[in-house]
Amino acid sequence: MCQTKNVSEANKARKNSNGASTMETLIRFGVEELQRSGSIDFNLENVLRESGVARGSLYHHFGSRHGLISHCEAVLLKSSLKTENEFIRTLVDSGKSGEELFELLASFTRINGSEALREQRGRRVRTLAAAVEDEALKKLIAESQMKGSAFLVESFALAKDKGMIDPRVPLDALVYLMQAMFLGRILVDITGDAELSDSVNEATVTTFRYLLNPQP
Repeated sequence: MCQTKNVSEANKARKNSNGASTMETLIRFGVEELQRSGSIDFNLENVLRESGVARGSLYHHFGSRHGLISHCEAVLLKSSLKTENEFIRTLVDSGKSGEELFELLASFTRINGSEALREQRGRRVRTLAAAVEDEALKKLIAESQMKGSAFLVESFALAKDKGMIDPRVPLDALVYLMQAMFLGRILVDITGDAELSDSVNEATVTTFRYLLNPQP
C-alpha cells in the first residue's frame, strides 16, 4: 500500500512538472508574440506553431487566448518593474546629491506621456484587471509587486541614510503612492490631451519634490 502511494505521488509530481514546463513554454513564445504584434493583433496560431504545444494544452492551462496574453503581460510587467527599480538603486548608489537624484526622477516623470510609457501603463491595467478573476495571475502579480515595492523602499531608505532625501511621509506610503500616480495616469492617457498631460506631469513632479524633500 505504501509503495502504491509512493508511485501515485511520483506520478502526480511528474504531471505537475510537465504542466509547469508546458506553461513556461507557452509564456516564453507568447511573450515573443506579444512584443512582436501587441495584444490586439496577438496571433495564437503563431504561438502554437512555434512552441509545438497542442491547442488543448493551452486551453487547459490558460483557459483562453486572453488568459495566455494576461500571463505574458504579467511577465513583461515584472521585467519592467525590475528595470525601473534597479535604475533608481543605481542613482542612489552613484552618490549623487538629493537634488541630482530628484532631477533625474523628475525627468523620467516628465516623459510619462510618451508612447512607450502609455503602452506600459495600458499593459499594467489590463494585467491587473485580468487578475481579478485569475487567482494564479493575482498571486504572480502580488508577489512581484510586493517584492519590487520592498526593493524600492530599501533604495529610498539608503538615500535617506546618505542624507540625499528627508521624506515627509513613511517610505512605504511614498513608494505605493508613486506607483499609484503612475498607474492612475491612464485617465489622462485616454483624453489624448497633450497640454493636460504636461500639466499633470508637472503636478506630479511638484508632489514628489514635497514628499521626497531632496537635500542639496
